[in-house]
Amino acid sequence: MKIVPDTSVIVSRFIVAEILQLKDEIEEIILPRIVISEIENMANNRRSKGFEGLEELKNLRFECNHLGISVTLAGARPNLDEIKLASSGELDSKIRDVAREHNAVLYTSDKVLVSMCEVEGIDVEYIKSPPRKKPLKRIFDYFDDTTMSIHLREKVHPQAKKGKPGDWELVKIGENISTHEEINEVITDIVSIARTTPNCFIEMDEPGVQVIQLDAMRVVIARPPFSDALEITAVKPIVRLSLDDYHLTESLLNRLREGAEGVLIAGSPGAGKSTFAQAVADFFASQNKTVKTVEKPRDLQVGPEVSQYTALGGDFRKTADIMLLIRPDFVIFDELRKTADFEAFGDMRLAGIGLVGVIHSTTAIEAIQRFIGRIDLGLIPSILDTVIYVKDGKIADVVELRMTVKVPSGMQERDLARPVIEVSDFETHRLRYDIFVFGEQVSVIPVDKVGTANLPPLKKSEQKSIEKTIRKAINVDRLIITKIGRNSIRLEVYSEDIPRIIGRKGKTINELENKIGMRIDVKPISSSNEDIKESKEIETKNGKTPIDVRLTKSYIILSFPEHQQGTNIEVVTENRSIFSGSIGKKGEIKIDRSTSIAKEIIKIINKGEMIFAKLK
Repeated sequence: MKIVPDTSVIVSRFIVAEILQLKDEIEEIILPRIVISEIENMANNRRSKGFEGLEELKNLRFECNHLGISVTLAGARPNLDEIKLASSGELDSKIRDVAREHNAVLYTSDKVLVSMCEVEGIDVEYIKSPPRKKPLKRIFDYFDDTTMSIHLREKVHPQAKKGKPGDWELVKIGENISTHEEINEVITDIVSIARTTPNCFIEMDEPGVQVIQLDAMRVVIARPPFSDALEITAVKPIVRLSLDDYHLTESLLNRLREGAEGVLIAGSPGAGKSTFAQAVADFFASQNKTVKTVEKPRDLQVGPEVSQYTALGGDFRKTADIMLLIRPDFVIFDELRKTADFEAFGDMRLAGIGLVGVIHSTTAIEAIQRFIGRIDLGLIPSILDTVIYVKDGKIADVVELRMTVKVPSGMQERDLARPVIEVSDFETHRLRYDIFVFGEQVSVIPVDKVGTANLPPLKKSEQKSIEKTIRKAINVDRLIITKIGRNSIRLEVYSEDIPRIIGRKGKTINELENKIGMRIDVKPISSSNEDIKESKEIETKNGKTPIDVRLTKSYIILSFPEHQQGTNIEVVTENRSIFSGSIGKKGEIKIDRSTSIAKEIIKIINKGEMIFAKLK
């Protein structure tokens, strides 16, 4: 009997066992060159089936030589057009031609090929997949209610992480050392489940590693040459939380509900990032939003209304193209690793899709730094507005980003003003980092280290020298000097003294800065000698609030609490309206001193009158 094996029985490693059973009846094995080419192509594309097929061909050659069965190659190698038409059955047709030409029996595990052989009158033998032998202990048997992950490795006792994120321990869960054969049985069982069970699939199949999703469980199988020994790591979430379980502040909950469109969830491996992302996805879905996830592997435990997608053709940028066609309200991106992932994240966000990304980092600022160099620096605040840092399963830190133009913290010269990304504490709005380009280098500066928090106050001798220099140039009734930077001070004087300190076109203040060697900001003291901070909290019966006014060489700056940014107000005196406007970033309204409004405000201050804000 002559036998022609097809690709399916070789990569499934059935053919050698079949030949050993029929060794007395077989006189020749005819291998189509097309079959060899298919297996070679799989191996070149780093598919484990290709390497298994090559191993089976070597075993086939060895056993046939030992049994005295001849092995013959037949047919031609496929050309490019035939390879392109493989899915349409063109290669299977060539294999049937080889079996017909040699009057041989075609052995296959492909039911479609069996049917075609019967139609064409070719002898065919269908080899079913033999029933899988279940291992003595399956991967599911290692888990209990407190197990986060299982770690099986040959020549090592089975181990498990038990507990919860931030509070776990690695314990030995077996008395016997795992053998290669035992782990291989568990792997065979896992792969069989993945191929035959709904909601289970193989996410990655590369030489030496497979990533398999068994419903909620993620399994990573490593073998040589990728690892030095056969091992299995299986991770399973032990809890499913809702957003209520995290006890978010009302302001953060409002940000997620109304204003968050570029959120980053950061944390170390195992800190609980994906669990929080799943809770956010369910929260968005409960708000009647269409929510999709982009994951590899797809292991978020979300509700049935949330669709889960993976990298299309291994590239998240292709998935992003599909998202733009689907147009969801929110996409959960779990997780950002490669530059292409960051590019896909940025493309979706700039196209208007609300995004929640998951990323590995040890701090919130490091999560932002991972975008630098991958995304244009000026676009980062348009892509990210909030970074939530998760540690030990809890929200440990939240920061927000915004773009402004200013002199970066730690610099004093006015001509060094440039676009700066400000990273502030979400709850207190306290500035924590400045990110900007200096020369060709992107600098990330902790503001606490260059701001006033750690600055020593002026020495008495310094204060006397500065006061003497100022009073020598200008006669002022009252002068309060405060150090606000390493090379900058603030002068607080009565309102009527401010124009003389500034001087015509800023000449006087420039001369003072040169003599003192520091930058000077000027701020008015209330003519009634009341503390300004207290005066800001006083409201009149008419609902008007006094405004803190600060003058610089180029601007008049009206200051408000930062939480009022974006609020529409009317600036008024006791008797009339001056102008209407909106409070900008940092809780300020900047008015160029050359404008008529600025000149009018200076006149009002010089008269000793106050100006107020009235909500519109």
